[in-house]
Amino acid sequence: MLSFLHISDTHISVDPKIGSHELFAAAPHPNRRAEALVAAIRQLPFQIDFILHTGDVCADPLPENYQRALEILRRLEQPLILLPGNHDSLELMREILSDGERRRVMGDDHVAIKGYHLLTIDGTGADNPLAPTLSDSQIKRFAAQASRTQDEPMLVAAHYPFIRTGVPWIDDQSRVQNGERIHDILVRRRQQVAGVFFGHIHQAVSSVCDGITYACSPSAWSNFAGYPGLISAEADPGTPSGFNLVMIRENRSFIRRFFLPPNAAPRENML
Repeated sequence: MLSFLHISDTHISVDPKIGSHELFAAAPHPNRRAEALVAAIRQLPFQIDFILHTGDVCADPLPENYQRALEILRRLEQPLILLPGNHDSLELMREILSDGERRRVMGDDHVAIKGYHLLTIDGTGADNPLAPTLSDSQIKRFAAQASRTQDEPMLVAAHYPFIRTGVPWIDDQSRVQNGERIHDILVRRRQQVAGVFFGHIHQAVSSVCDGITYACSPSAWSNFAGYPGLISAEADPGTPSGFNLVMIRENRSFIRRFFLPPNAAPRENML
């Protein structure tokens, strides 16, 4: 049995004008939402094994932003696994956020947790950080990691979605462009795969493709719309920020959305 929280896209920043772009105009400062996220997690009435953050920890890869992120995220009592997003620096995350025990930063990596294998993919080094194309060597490395799991259960985490959604702006501008190659590897091991967890598109969505469950956490800051024919990202103020609870029991996965109150975090010490 395994239980964890899936969070993503906190976009923590010391810049007081970080939300000035029209996509985020209606949202509070991301630090306020990150504070609310941590407060909500600390109040949960149940235990979890770890927290998975699937990237865009900070809005810009600056040391001062990661120092602020550390101040906020260190209040979480559970082990925290962090992946880099397109707004992040893997090197700075490892230097500032990782302590090797409670907080671990992962790129193209693998870790075993309570009999489950967590495989992670870093797409941030590609030429197009919004819609990366993974290299052949990266895909081969992932395939090798998957084969080493033998027949034991497996989770996969990445910042970006792998499969097509039918929403043009996601498929063409915000997806791993050769993600089908990762999907094909997983399909061959579908009996092992408990789920694929990602962020980047700022939406509370899940889908099943060829027996593989794909789940995106809502952004902890601000969410985007997704529907047929949408060619560019637009704000979805009707969907609040939040996180997912994932419970894996034998051959089934249960994913529940938790949404944060719109004004749950104090303004003091926001930046």
